Amino acid sequence: MISIVQQTQRIIVTLDTASIHPLNSAWQQALRALLEQLEKQTENATQSGIVQLSFLPDAPERRYPQAHALSRDQAPACMQQLASYHALLRRLERLPVPAVAAIQGNIGEHGWAVALACHHRYSLATASIRLRPALRNVAPCGGLLVRTARLLGLQNTLAVLLDGFELDSNKALELGLIQAIAADAAQLDQLLQQSASMPRPPRQPWDEKHPTLPGGAADSPANLAFLQLAPARLRARPEGATASASAILCALAEGCLVDFDTAALLESRYFCQSAIALAP
Repeated sequence: MISIVQQTQRIIVTLDTASIHPLNSAWQQALRALLEQLEKQTENATQSGIVQLSFLPDAPERRYPQAHALSRDQAPACMQQLASYHALLRRLERLPVPAVAAIQGNIGEHGWAVALACHHRYSLATASIRLRPALRNVAPCGGLLVRTARLLGLQNTLAVLLDGFELDSNKALELGLIQAIAADAAQLDQLLQQSASMPRPPRQPWDEKHPTLPGGAADSPANLAFLQLAPARLRARPEGATASASAILCALAEGCLVDFDTAALLESRYFCQSAIALAP
């Protein structure tokens, strides 16, 4: 699930992408143990060095199962699990040295959500990202929605999450989801070496003192006009305004009005709401 190799200026963490899921207890335990080790190893870090997270490519033909329905009685435990997972990813973001993601193949949405918690993301030219939560009839969870929104803005995030995109590296770079593309493994390694000189302690854009939202605030005239028409656009989609699509829209609109941690809580609530809607 997770392997660690210590080098002079780099701690290389290799993750099995297929094992990553916010609601998987074994994955959460493994991630918690990893963070405890990383925090100890980087506590007295020098002025250079990084934690490199390498994501093993997921099988491109692997089909993600439809989300299991959630009963109302199960919702509180689900919310607690997601809160625990959010706290773990916040610990990754607050390491005293940069965490840098190396995307080397096809990666699913849960692995990508972990990559979004890294301070920089580099990708091989042949890599791709599958973002298909709405196609599984459930809203995103695990920070995927809240971090994407703060990198792309409200309107672009809605399009990306609703349409079930498979983003190639060029599109991910164009959107600003990754910082650079490497032609091969050697060039990827060079990019990772250069990351050792990133500022310390690193800080995510949503943790800045006065963070801004790409494309304007949720209550800007352009976004308010967009949100007024958004419900009608959902109904006009071939599948209509599904519970997952409506939950994504609401989580985005509300989450962009509040601070990052509150937005993550809203994301979890709307995930549970969409999963409850699947119940017979």
